[in-house]
Amino acid sequence: MREDSLDFDKLGIHLDKTDIKILKLLANDSRISYAEIAREVHLSRMAVRERVMKMVEEGVVERFTVQLDSKKVGLNTPVFLQVEAAPSKLDDVANELAKHPKIESVCAMTGKNELYANAFVKDVESLQQFVFEEIYKIDGVVKVEYNIITKKYKSRRLFT
Repeated sequence: MREDSLDFDKLGIHLDKTDIKILKLLANDSRISYAEIAREVHLSRMAVRERVMKMVEEGVVERFTVQLDSKKVGLNTPVFLQVEAAPSKLDDVANELAKHPKIESVCAMTGKNELYANAFVKDVESLQQFVFEEIYKIDGVVKVEYNIITKKYKSRRLFT
């Protein structure tokens, strides 16, 4: 199924082609004005505003955000972390990892008591320090494996 033909109706949310075009424009640039969107979708500025506000109220749009260039803020090394946690501490460890400013995302998967996280550090030396002086100090962390990401083939937000 193509991205533009997602069946939101099954989720109890009706999004038409215009809504999806608005979402694509916002996903590409969350600072775009309602006036600019209105020109692109051939609606009034107020009609666009109403559609966006409805998508916010329905939870389709969670927030308007900025995506930083990690290298320009000194975090040159993207890292994939695999964190094994004590079974009774899995949620606590996940929540502690999620609070860390260098960690972009944290998820649990089926199977082992492991969490997977993407993080950004300055360099290899700071990676060692990050893992051994910060991650291992979280109560419930049993084991940490990590790999430096050498190349991303795809990294995007929905609709971009």
